[in-house]
Amino acid sequence: MYHLGVHSQLNKSFALMKKILLVVLTVLISGLIGCNWSQADLPKEPPEEVVKRFYFLLSQKGKAPAAEARKLISTKFGTIEEDTFMRWTEQYDPDTKIKIMDSSISNKKDAKGNIIARVTVEYSVPSAFGTPFTSKSQTNLILDEKEKRWKIDFTAETKNEDSFKKEG
Repeated sequence: MYHLGVHSQLNKSFALMKKILLVVLTVLISGLIGCNWSQADLPKEPPEEVVKRFYFLLSQKGKAPAAEARKLISTKFGTIEEDTFMRWTEQYDPDTKIKIMDSSISNKKDAKGNIIARVTVEYSVPSAFGTPFTSKSQTNLILDEKEKRWKIDFTAETKNEDSFKKEG
């Protein structure tokens, strides 16, 4: 009788340990699958390269490079007409130097359902006074999940007012 009680107790303990182990393994495996899924869905071209290409195209001047630069802009919150974009960007000094200072990709979606990359850019603009004018700002990019490409948030829809106050 005593022997049966110990054996029964061992079976219950073993069954409980199996359940706990199963739960732990399920959590670990689903976590690993989640990490691999999110990394696999990121575009091959990193956000820093999109920003560099955008400013390179603007520095080339003309309609064809501007049209290519405009393709790098997110249309999630609306489109910018070609003529309007040309007017806004024609004053871009082709001698402006940009330097990527930092970048990060959010590991979760924002309130509007976007995955956002933030790229801090330092601009060095030639000056008539000899010393270039240097400033920093943050460029946000939105992951276009259909095209699997980063797109520049040209109209700053993903920036909060606090970030404008810090940069201004």
